[in-house]
Amino acid sequence: MRHRHISDIVISATLMLMLFSGPAAAQNVGEVPDIQSPGHNSEIPSRVSRIDVTWGIPEGDPYGYFVLFNTNPGHTFGGLNPDGEHVTRRSFTSPDFAAFQPDDVAYYFHIAAADGKGDIGLTVTAGPYRIDVVPPSDVGVTAPEVTSVRTVTLTLKAEGASEVHISNVAHGEGGRWKNLTGETEWELTPGRGEKTVYVRFSDLAGNTAGTSVIITFIAGDADGDLSLSLRDAVPVLQVLAGMETADISPDADVNGNGRIGTEEAVYILKEISGTDSE
Repeated sequence: MRHRHISDIVISATLMLMLFSGPAAAQNVGEVPDIQSPGHNSEIPSRVSRIDVTWGIPEGDPYGYFVLFNTNPGHTFGGLNPDGEHVTRRSFTSPDFAAFQPDDVAYYFHIAAADGKGDIGLTVTAGPYRIDVVPPSDVGVTAPEVTSVRTVTLTLKAEGASEVHISNVAHGEGGRWKNLTGETEWELTPGRGEKTVYVRFSDLAGNTAGTSVIITFIAGDADGDLSLSLRDAVPVLQVLAGMETADISPDADVNGNGRIGTEEAVYILKEISGTDSE
């Protein structure tokens, strides 16, 4: 019985020695300094889904480094089998997080130096490095289906977007990016008929999603009632005759020359008579 008791003591002492001589108790290396990630700004999300990091040489006698990327800012290396990878170089690249479709997810880089005995120093954490590969969702634009004024109100929506680009030409062309608001005024191109307005939304990382809307413009609508009739032709003819008349919408200008005149009168009369106005 006495031999068994002594054996139990030896085993317990051995386990205690293994526990307290493990990597968490290292004093031979200092904290890893100068952690940098040139391609990522901790304040702005990025579409670059791999994170490159470099670091300086800590005090002491580092033999290598334990490194790990995850979403836990409080992670520490410890125990006999620490998480992460062991590297001897002073640079590391994360996995490609695009596979997880992160939508502005914060990742953290954890590193601790290790000496030749495998003992690990204090964990240093860098980040957050925000990764966003998901474009804005639920995008939409609402506008009047029919109008006789060039300047229309667009109602915009997009989940996760911060900027919007509006154009009469194409997505991302012929306009400029501006901060996204719920409503904005937009001027249609000259001429009558269907007008396509192209809208592209962007989030902080530069992911984009587009949509468009078609607006039918009624030219020659002098009284602004969204139809053409003699009530539009009469005031235009009065202008041509030099007579005083009620206000005529400037957007009734058919040919885009900035004046209400013969072209408008001819166009209106042909439209209401059913004659081809081309």
